[in-house]
Amino acid sequence: MANSYEKQLRLIGIPLFMVASWLGNQYYLRPLDWTLIEANLQSLVWVVLHWEVIRLILHFFRRRLPRHAQLVIRLSVTLLACGLAGMVVGGILFLLYQGLTGRETLLAVFAGQFGPSFFFSGLVVGAHEIMYTFGELRRMEREQEELKKAHLQSQLDSLKSQVNPHFLFNSLNSLLSLISTSPERAERFVEELSSVYRYLLQTNEKELSTLRQELGFLHSYFHLLKTRFGSGILLTLRIDPGLQEHRLPSLTLQLLIENAVKHNVISTSRPLTIELITEGGPAGGPPRLTVRNNLQRREQAVASSRMGLNNILSKFQLLNQADVSITDADGFFTVSLPLLNPLTA
Repeated sequence: MANSYEKQLRLIGIPLFMVASWLGNQYYLRPLDWTLIEANLQSLVWVVLHWEVIRLILHFFRRRLPRHAQLVIRLSVTLLACGLAGMVVGGILFLLYQGLTGRETLLAVFAGQFGPSFFFSGLVVGAHEIMYTFGELRRMEREQEELKKAHLQSQLDSLKSQVNPHFLFNSLNSLLSLISTSPERAERFVEELSSVYRYLLQTNEKELSTLRQELGFLHSYFHLLKTRFGSGILLTLRIDPGLQEHRLPSLTLQLLIENAVKHNVISTSRPLTIELITEGGPAGGPPRLTVRNNLQRREQAVASSRMGLNNILSKFQLLNQADVSITDADGFFTVSLPLLNPLTA
């Protein structure tokens, strides 16, 4: 189905070209007879057919050459293809309506369409590209705003989880017990707690972070959990060093770990094991990060709005990365995420 701007261009453009043809050929000086009507009908058929051929060619090359860096080559080949297609359409219509007179050859017939075809193609392609680019810019602005909102919501969720009374009570209770028994560990606990909040503040303006940065934050966050739960919680990392500069939405790991802690039993006899695994890469398909934990649901289910998981899904969708996989099977809860390419210097 054609985009709305294409319908609008067609409704405006075709009548304008017909008026231009009427004026350019000085049809207004000729008497209104069947010859004049026939000439205008021929022009209308050519304009409509050529317009539709141009639209199909535009869509074809947009699919084949979609990136912004390919804009110049896409416009060049599109214009060339549209111009040649217009010559063919015009030549065929000329032959259907008038045929060869003996003084003309097929080459001359098609060559005679060169100027009008490329002129018409340039105007139509240019109008379509201007409207398409304008629409894409507006779409990107909307998605950027939505991504910022999702990022702020993610930060709000994370801050809520870190400053809610339960978290503060548990953190301060852990710190209090350490102060009397192990001052060195208490000092380390305060340092890691400070690192957690520092990272939350640093990501205020960052929608994306590298996997290395997220793992650094996770190190501090998991230290707080480990201090609280001891051997009841375990973290296993199988991270390819070559993928640590790839990116993902900020605070993704924190939301996933928090989700696992919130919904599962954690005890020394039934430890919660969380695994982070990277897969793929340059030689093995698109890089991905898998976060999974063994399922041992609490007997009394914790009320959940799935805000954290929905927030993650929204972020990846806004980044045109919709292939986030969430599965709950075989005794494991698994989330598999695509890793975005690193920034280039």
